[in-house]
Amino acid sequence: MACAVAFTAARVPAASRAVAAPTARAAAASLRRAARLRAASRRPLGRQQRGAALLVCANWGAPVEFAAGKVLQNEREAEQLQRLKVHIGGAASAYTKAGQFIQAKFGDEGKPGFFAIASAPGADKENGAVELLIKAQGGTAEQLCAAAAGSEVLVSAPMGKGFPVDTVPPADFPTVLIFATGSGISPIKALIESGALQADQRRDVRLYYGVRSKTHLAFADSIPAWEAAGVKVIPVFSEEGQGYVQDAFAKDDGIADYSGVAAVLCGQKDMAVAVTELLTGKGVPKERLLTNF
Repeated sequence: MACAVAFTAARVPAASRAVAAPTARAAAASLRRAARLRAASRRPLGRQQRGAALLVCANWGAPVEFAAGKVLQNEREAEQLQRLKVHIGGAASAYTKAGQFIQAKFGDEGKPGFFAIASAPGADKENGAVELLIKAQGGTAEQLCAAAAGSEVLVSAPMGKGFPVDTVPPADFPTVLIFATGSGISPIKALIESGALQADQRRDVRLYYGVRSKTHLAFADSIPAWEAAGVKVIPVFSEEGQGYVQDAFAKDDGIADYSGVAAVLCGQKDMAVAVTELLTGKGVPKERLLTNF
């Protein structure tokens, strides 16, 4: 988020000049620094510049470094969803936990978007690339969905805490229920394929995956591999009268004892609220309902 300071010349009482002059100089320095950052980000990305970083402020005020990245692939994955591979260079080494995300934007004045990583940590580390699943819904997301292979984009290093699945070990939590809706399947894919969930060491791992219809189902080709890894996948199509993921679970949960149950949630807020109410009502503590934020 860029900031600018405007000021005008005016007569200043002599007694106040000692204070006003430093203030004006500081403001001018701030303007010059902002101009340098803008100019630097607009230069062509030559060989020596590709690793250069641009320091800006995130919307909440925390500093975030953006560096030159590139769209390597962009393919349609499902209705309204694009599957992208993005080069983020050496920053890929910061991706260590499924559920982390990157920020991306076009141009130094662009508004950053936040995108969960769909590939497992280390899946393409040697090439410095990560996979994203993006819904075209305005802003940077819309721009990325339309970006051709080779398009340059500013990207941050992976950030966020990811899914803290290490807090629910298989010995204590043999049942893990996963609830995902829409593009929320993106970090769930990373979680399953990373092996961090240890699904093959648990008794019952289910993924309730909610979308509008079969044409909206992303990563359909990956589902057989997920099931082979120990995750039972239950697609829920709302437009076909199946309701939502919480409805599908409530109809027949088949769980007699909830003391060994944990859950992972990713998707729409309404879904997360409904699932939280449902599971806490059955005795599952909130700290056992894992999210990536």
